Amino acid sequence: MARGTAGATGRGRSRAVLLGVAASMAVVLGTSLWAYAETRSGAEPADYVTDASQEEEEETVSPTTEIDDPALRGTEVRIPQGWAPAGESAVHHDTAEVIVRRYQADGERTLGGSHLSVVEGEGGRLVGLTRLDAAAAGDPGDLPGHEQAREVAYTWLARQDPEYLEGLTEQWVDRHDEVVVDADGQETVVPGIKVKTRHEDGRYAWVIVGVGSQVVTFERDITWDSAEQRRSTQMWLHDAWVAAVEGTGEQPPAPAAVADADRP
Repeated sequence: MARGTAGATGRGRSRAVLLGVAASMAVVLGTSLWAYAETRSGAEPADYVTDASQEEEEETVSPTTEIDDPALRGTEVRIPQGWAPAGESAVHHDTAEVIVRRYQADGERTLGGSHLSVVEGEGGRLVGLTRLDAAAAGDPGDLPGHEQAREVAYTWLARQDPEYLEGLTEQWVDRHDEVVVDADGQETVVPGIKVKTRHEDGRYAWVIVGVGSQVVTFERDITWDSAEQRRSTQMWLHDAWVAAVEGTGEQPPAPAAVADADRP
């Protein structure tokens, strides 16, 4: 199986960047409730979607490029200006074959830094994305409330896959932050509100809504190992996990998946 592409220089820089990020991610992972099945609200996602065709508010983010990623079509997620392809890999999402594409400033692959990563499944289906941009992280005080985050998440999901949305049940809504290193080497928190759901097939999905009600992260079809109390599905959107797979970082603590990219 092909793994994420990276040259010797990129690996060395990634290792240095991840030294600071790893500790922060350990806190995030240790306090996150990623894949627990407790239901906090019992709400049905479809109840929050009144008009999936309504126009979204104009984005107040940095200028974007014209790069066309097929998996991002219709998502309103844009690639920041000055960012370029920084790697593409054919990997697995559990047993399904997927393509992971990564974009970063000047096309330089640096694990732990600002990046946009996309997981594309069969037929161009969007399986996951994360847009962690230190320059556009915003003030945590400007995050949407839980109700607004629900509406943003479910309306966004309705545009992507309305049939999938119908099979989701909400698990919980809570604060969820990520940490990236900016161009000056300083850690920056990318704040968000995570809307966690479970599909009727038993797998999990979530949307993280950031400042300005922008979608920061989306993941779907995620399985959970109850015996080990950790995620089973590979974590191609999470740099600390990718670094562990590539041998440039340590295994993140549970609930992160075991860093073994070779398992189908």
